[in-house]
Amino acid sequence: MPHLTLEYTANLGEWAAEPELLISLHRLLESAAGIKIENCKSRWRMVDEWVTGDGKVGSAFVHLDVRFLEGRPPEVKHAVGAGAVELLHDHFALALDGPDPLEVQITVEIQDIQRASYFKYPPGTLGPPSLSLV
Repeated sequence: MPHLTLEYTANLGEWAAEPELLISLHRLLESAAGIKIENCKSRWRMVDEWVTGDGKVGSAFVHLDVRFLEGRPPEVKHAVGAGAVELLHDHFALALDGPDPLEVQITVEIQDIQRASYFKYPPGTLGPPSLSLV
């Protein structure tokens, strides 16, 4: 916990996700949500087949799912979401504003993981139920 999944369309492959981007997102979670960086787990997936809107050529998307344990207030979720959009925008800036720009939509979704249905090994590393900032 937390888990981050970054999806982006194949036409963004030139500006593809890099470990440094995900580490920056981990640092954002650490600073904005009090999450221990060593608990962050991220993955990225390039989407080879997609359609946006009416299928216009030159469209693209980046979507980040962020899931962490329940209990954080809306202000923290807002800080994480807004900060993540900014980091993603900066990372994919050349695709957005370069010499041959794409129409890129960037979205972030924050979801709560229900503590009662989340399990972790090794035992005891999830933290006590009373801690909301594990």
